[in-house]
Amino acid sequence: MTLLESVLALDQWLETMKQPQGYAGPVAHWWQACYHYVGPGVDWRYEGILAGYQNLWALSHDDRWRERIDDAVHHVVGGQRSDGSYRNSRFEDNPGVLGTPHEAAATLGLLRVYHTSTHPAIGQVIAKNLRHLIAQLWDEPSQGFNDAPGVLGRVPNKLATLAEALMAGAELLGEDAWLRYAHSALDDIVRLQVTAGRFKGAVHQWAFGPALRGDGRFFPYYIARCVPALLEGARIFQEHRYREAAELIGDFLLRTCHDDGSWPQLFYERGGCVEYPHWVAPLADILYALWRLQRTLPPASLAYLRNGQLPSGGFVTAEGFYARFAHSRDPRRSYLDVTPVVGWNDKVLRFFTALLRDCPADSSMVDRVDEAVVMPVWVGQVQGQFTETRDIMAIRGPRGPAFFWHKQNPWAVLNGEVMVR
Repeated sequence: MTLLESVLALDQWLETMKQPQGYAGPVAHWWQACYHYVGPGVDWRYEGILAGYQNLWALSHDDRWRERIDDAVHHVVGGQRSDGSYRNSRFEDNPGVLGTPHEAAATLGLLRVYHTSTHPAIGQVIAKNLRHLIAQLWDEPSQGFNDAPGVLGRVPNKLATLAEALMAGAELLGEDAWLRYAHSALDDIVRLQVTAGRFKGAVHQWAFGPALRGDGRFFPYYIARCVPALLEGARIFQEHRYREAAELIGDFLLRTCHDDGSWPQLFYERGGCVEYPHWVAPLADILYALWRLQRTLPPASLAYLRNGQLPSGGFVTAEGFYARFAHSRDPRRSYLDVTPVVGWNDKVLRFFTALLRDCPADSSMVDRVDEAVVMPVWVGQVQGQFTETRDIMAIRGPRGPAFFWHKQNPWAVLNGEVMVR
């Protein structure tokens, strides 16, 4: 399958996950999983969806991509609450609001299509959300953004997404006052980067307490998400130290990549790591960071990602969830591994469309993907089966369905306690 064919198949899978109010589906994640509420979420899934379809529109001016953009903008605009936040913006913790970095990422998606969309309220929605995020998360005494209102702490990858949205908003909407907030966020990222030793280039996942010290945890995925904002900061503020920080991240990522193209999930500063799960669809964000840095992309990583595409067009989430805290690979494949998630697949859409050099105006070589997915999986300590068609997604155990979702419903049916939330 060519890269373009892969993108077109992914597009068709995304269409099966679309409800009238937005893209839906379960969420499998490192932190927790959400298999009960499976309705639309206005979160970081719209960062990649809007950027990806904007890339396709710019390449071909095919009306189908303009329609996808219009739909996604309608979802985000329609999902804004009166205070400027977005409904169901907490991804793996949905339903809920004020998700970080999710609201800023959804707004960043709107900014990517600002000149393409004809929605009359797009500028107002962007400004209202960013003002709300500043009001809720800015901590005046420490001159920085907290991860939650009133809780002193910094999360660099979330700061990066917010900074990127603020910088883009300042440029497109003329809101220069937002730049000082973006500058502070970028400074916090640089301050929490390791500059020497084994983990040179890595960025602490979290900083807490009055001293805002790094927590000694380094997640390659989240570190990679700092790169685009740092590069934009170098351009906008003309400060080379931001590019230097981004380049150090690139060095760290290439240094820690496995021969098979995967990355460990988590390193500890004191030594050791959590090897699994290895991301598959989310791997696109790591490769996107390297692409933005104009680094040579590891061929094994590209193959690792591309091999994760299902016959439906969607990409699996990971490999190795059952070995999450083990020291060796567990051969069982968890339902968390194989579940394709919109909020991970959008990362693939953004990355693959960035790589495309051409997309014909008539992109109809994959008009419909009808292939059902049937795979053996483990649910808890029992073996089951994952099934997906255009209309349903189900996980069955020996006593029947553990999870059943009709794709037009906002809630799934769960049977028993084998499914994690």
